[in-house]
Amino acid sequence: MTNEREALQKIFNEYDEDRTRARVLRDERVKEVTEKYPEIAEIDRKITELGIENFKKILDNPQKSESYNKEFNKKLKELKKEREQFIVKNGIEKDFDEVKYKCGKCLDTGYIDNEKCPCLIQKIIDLHYEMSNMKNMLHDFSEFSFDFYGDKYIEKLGMTEKENIKDIYKKAMDFCGADNCKNLLFYGGCGLGKTFLSSCVAKKMLDSGKSVIYQTATSLFSDYEDYKFGRKEGNFEELYEILQEADLLIIDDLGAEVSNPVSTQFFFDILNKRADKKMIINTNLTMDGILKKYTDRVFSRLYESFEILHFAGEDIRIQKLAR
Repeated sequence: MTNEREALQKIFNEYDEDRTRARVLRDERVKEVTEKYPEIAEIDRKITELGIENFKKILDNPQKSESYNKEFNKKLKELKKEREQFIVKNGIEKDFDEVKYKCGKCLDTGYIDNEKCPCLIQKIIDLHYEMSNMKNMLHDFSEFSFDFYGDKYIEKLGMTEKENIKDIYKKAMDFCGADNCKNLLFYGGCGLGKTFLSSCVAKKMLDSGKSVIYQTATSLFSDYEDYKFGRKEGNFEELYEILQEADLLIIDDLGAEVSNPVSTQFFFDILNKRADKKMIINTNLTMDGILKKYTDRVFSRLYESFEILHFAGEDIRIQKLAR
């Protein structure tokens, strides 16, 4: 997995290549046109000589610069008109001698007045999509349906299933834009929309230019143990760096992994190192199940740093099959 700094450097290397290519193509067009139509080259030579001549005149007699410039502009206008008429008459592309950048706004630099050009922002978004591990599983909030949640009253929640999911949905949307907010822990049975809603959050953040990393707990903890015990070759340090730096980390299906002291400590380290960055954790475990599976300090950190949101209802996949 390429880290973000390397990927960004690749983007700017591509910008450099695009600018060079655009200039080379311009030079090739100019050479082709002027070889076919030497009249244009002659006019361009006259324009250059006219400018040099005017500059020398002004150096010799600065007091006459105004009259020299007036005469220069008149002759320059005539030469440009002659050039333009020749180009039109011979069906030559008007901007053949201009550098044609892919992006006319930033001229393939990525920046406009020290601000990111829309083309660079889009490249960064595309990069984050590629790095997220969610490219083929992202959804928009508008795709989330409340139709699979009923009016059954949930005593411990103090509301119906539908009222509850609407409340969770709003908190998930608010989470995307809030800077200082608790992380989200989605828990509940299988097929209740935890991963789907997480993907909605991921897409909204990716579309705003934020970096998102998605990992299943089984894959993440297994990779760490392989690295820790030297069971498999690979650059886990790079993945770990990305896990720490991403604007949003989603750990899906927490509890499905084989739990042991090594993976539990690793999980606690992630919670600590991402204290100032956003996380979403999805789990089918109950809160009692999390307490039993992990250490007290992991459980305490989750309660301290995460808003615990209970998904209630019936498995949506089964409901779809029954319809």
